[in-house]
Order: sequence, then structure tokens, then C-alpha cells
Amino acid sequence: MAKGLLLFLFAGAALAQHEFTVYELLAPETHKFAIVYDVMSSTEGAAFYLNPIRKGSKASDEHVIDLATGKELKFEIVNGEALKVYFAQPIPKQGVARFRIYKTYEDPASYSAQSDRIVFDRPLGVRRNVIVLPAGYELIGASVPCIISTQPDGRVRISMLNDRDDPLPVKITGRKLP
Repeated sequence: MAKGLLLFLFAGAALAQHEFTVYELLAPETHKFAIVYDVMSSTEGAAFYLNPIRKGSKASDEHVIDLATGKELKFEIVNGEALKVYFAQPIPKQGVARFRIYKTYEDPASYSAQSDRIVFDRPLGVRRNVIVLPAGYELIGASVPCIISTQPDGRVRISMLNDRDDPLPVKITGRKLP
């Protein structure tokens, strides 16, 4: 029994390792950030996946792509609380569905501007995360260890790993360059 449980826990951890989210901070006055979320589901027989919409966030611009085929997947918003993604076919035994969710959130509580500063303050539950600052901003504070790099277009890219079993409280502060 313990051996089976260990295998289940390992498989779950392996799947979580494949989840990846990019938060691209848009113009600060909009309080919007574009999200790209790569996720994998392995629940045998599952025909859909529910991706919760965070309370306080207004979602827009959603679309979903099957990463195996590159084709768009059908989805719907359920009660304004979740994005329900329909798989092309139910997940077979020992199979997986890999897909990418695109959406934009408007959330003044998570992303705001104060004078020449921007603040992104949000708990992140996914294991691997990237936050991209808007063009013309530099990083001046991070509440968690992170790797800082510059994208080809010059924007600051902040990468971090959530090695916890609960959401990682992340606060990123940026400053507009002169």
C-alpha cells in the first residue's frame, strides 16, 4: 500500500513540475496582466479541466491550445468562477493532456501603480513562475529569491520557483526608468 501511495505522490509531483506560468505586466494604469499557463492533466477518463478564476480578478481574452496538436480547444466560463477546458478526447489510461491557457486578468489588488512604482503582490501556487515587467521599468524589490534576466525586447524577466506545498506569497516592486 505504501509503495502505491509513494508512486501516486511521485506521479503527482512530476506533473506539477510541468506546470509553468508567465505573468506579463501590462500598462500599470490598467491593473492588467496577461497570463500564459502551461498545464498537464492525467486523470484517466477526464473530458475537461477546470481552471479557477481568482476571486477579485476579472478575466478576459481567454483561449486555450492543445500543446500536442497546436489546435484550439473549446472552453467556457462557468459561473464566472472557472475556465472549463474541454479535451479533444477523454484522457486515456496512463495518458496526459498538455495544454496552454491564455488569459488576461484585471486585478487592482494584485497589480497597481504608485507614482513611479509598480507593485505586483500575489500568492503563486504553481511551481515555476515568471513575471515580466512592462517596458521602461526596472526591478527594485522582490520578496522571494529569483533569477533576473532581460528579454530580447529589453523588458526585465523575473523567474522564481515555488518549492512549497502552498501558494508562495510574491511581491515584486518596479520603478519607471528616467
